[in-house]
Amino acid sequence: MQAPLTFAVDNRLPEILERVLQLLPKQRPVADTNPLDQLLYGVVAQGLSSAGATACFRRVKERFPSFVSLRDAEPETLRSLMVGVPSAALKAAAIPDILRLIEEAFGSLSLEPLSRLDQELALRFLTRLPRVTEEIAVSVLRFTGTDRLVLHIDRDVARPLRRLGLAEPGAPLSALPRQLIERSPVAWRSEDFAALSRGLTRVADRFCHQGRPDCSSCPLASLCPAAEKTEGKVVTFPFGKRKASLA
Repeated sequence: MQAPLTFAVDNRLPEILERVLQLLPKQRPVADTNPLDQLLYGVVAQGLSSAGATACFRRVKERFPSFVSLRDAEPETLRSLMVGVPSAALKAAAIPDILRLIEEAFGSLSLEPLSRLDQELALRFLTRLPRVTEEIAVSVLRFTGTDRLVLHIDRDVARPLRRLGLAEPGAPLSALPRQLIERSPVAWRSEDFAALSRGLTRVADRFCHQGRPDCSSCPLASLCPAAEKTEGKVVTFPFGKRKASLA
């Protein structure tokens, strides 16, 4: 019988996390205390900068301070609060619908029942709501009152993970969350993985390009085996699902 694969903790990870944290904005979203606020903020924030999303969401909450009033809001009134916001009409129509669907499902305007659902079921429920992407759903599950590990890895995050040697070269995208967890410090909590994912997204966007990476400017270059080569390795992926999450 073949023994299961095991991976030693990668001692570079705390330093990797520390460095990518420097790439993240210091300002936290206004909606970081309530899962339902976080959900609505995520819908509003699509296509906006952090500052723009915060300002827009604040206008909406000032005009409709309760979830009940927001549920009953006219989409046109909501749209008028989203001047210059991408897909404003679609977002304005989606927000009341989201709240009505949640109330129908749980009997109240609360996402607290998600904490009692299986991870897969919770993600499935959220991503069936209008305008709610898997990325938004994953962020919401971090605010449901539990410390469940919700690790979001898409194709862009996978690129620096592979080049750093934090994932097996031939592993499919769906296997990367488990491989990263097995290499991570046992003391890491969900917020550490969330910060790492956001930071690696910035690394992928700015330095770790799909073709030739900009290793000379990358803050992770001294920790990355691929940066030691004169030409960065071009990483390609099989077609399939773009995102993977793991409870």
